[in-house]
Parts: sequence; C-alpha cells; structure tokens
Amino acid sequence: MSGIPRVKVNLHHTFYYQYEPTLLDALESQQIPAPYNCRGGYCGCCKVRLLEGEVKYVQDSLVDLADDEILTCCCIPQSHIEIEIPED
Repeated sequence: MSGIPRVKVNLHHTFYYQYEPTLLDALESQQIPAPYNCRGGYCGCCKVRLLEGEVKYVQDSLVDLADDEILTCCCIPQSHIEIEIPED
C-alpha cells in the first residue's frame, strides 16, 4: 500500500494515521474514546476487533488474541484498516 493509512472506527469516525507511536496514540490524538490500561501489551484492555486491513506490532504482547483482535497499544496500521471498539 502506498500513501497514508486510513483508519475507520465503529462506522462513526474516519481519519488518516499520522505516524504516532501506536494506534492507541492515534485514536487519542483524534479524541476517539478508546479503552486502555497498561499501554504495554500486558492487560488486554485495549483489545479491539480488526474488521479489515493489516497492522504491524511494534512491541510484543502477552495477551491471547483471536484472529480478528488487535491491541491498539502495541500496533500501527500497515494498510487502510477498519476497527470496532467495544462501546459501553
């Protein structure tokens, strides 16, 4: 993929990833409420569903994930992505 990855969130928000350290940082910079706790891949609190696209992990995770789950504190988009953040 060439260009800047587009991030779609819960069908409500769309933005372009601007090379923040992690996807969680990008969500926060867009003022999109995203759950988190440890920011280190240990607790799994930032787990979201990856509906489309690919991510690259920038740090290791200790959380077991399903095939369609990612930790926003540990990854960055590698392509246009669509994610689903659990709503309370």
